[in-house]
Amino acid sequence: MSLRASTTSSYTSSLHVLQVLLPLSLLLTTLVPSTIGKTESADHERYAELRCLCIQTVSGIHPSKIQNLEVIKAGPHCPKVQVIATLKNGKELCLNPEASRIKKIIQKFLEGDGSAS
Repeated sequence: MSLRASTTSSYTSSLHVLQVLLPLSLLLTTLVPSTIGKTESADHERYAELRCLCIQTVSGIHPSKIQNLEVIKAGPHCPKVQVIATLKNGKELCLNPEASRIKKIIQKFLEGDGSAS
């Protein structure tokens, strides 16, 4: 008779564990983000990082090599203005926004039709 009592008590404790684990597992599945498998745009990833993107900058480059310019204002992610040039060969380069030559390139780019040349 003692065998049946221990079998019944282990069955009851196993049932109790399952009753606790099932709602817990359902709760955990609802907490998993629904963004798995989705890709974010490159712009969103840039601004999501809370650090400066431009560690090293270049003070001079020929405007004809620049395809596009991106100016990122100073903010909580970085205390300084960042200027990122996309070159015609596809590479990205950080420019020094304080350099007089870069200031002229930025001004020409803003005044013109979007090309730095």
